[in-house]
Amino acid sequence: MVVAAAKIYKKGQITIPKAVREATGLEIGDRVVVEARRDEVVVRRARGVLEFEPPQAEREPLAWPKARVAARAARHRSNDE
Repeated sequence: MVVAAAKIYKKGQITIPKAVREATGLEIGDRVVVEARRDEVVVRRARGVLEFEPPQAEREPLAWPKARVAARAARHRSNDE
């Protein structure tokens, strides 16, 4: 097992240390999944698009006709300003 420290930068970004990248075979352009567990953060290789769960909506999604009407209304409001 390879263990290395990483720093969290201003925008929440981290660099995966070279020793960890080499040990896991991660390369530039590879996608990873970042998983929050109780008191740890796990970074693992993404196996495919289905790995990613879409973020949960904070509100109930609108049906398509209602969403279209709401978008048009918002566009008209911004044009009037």
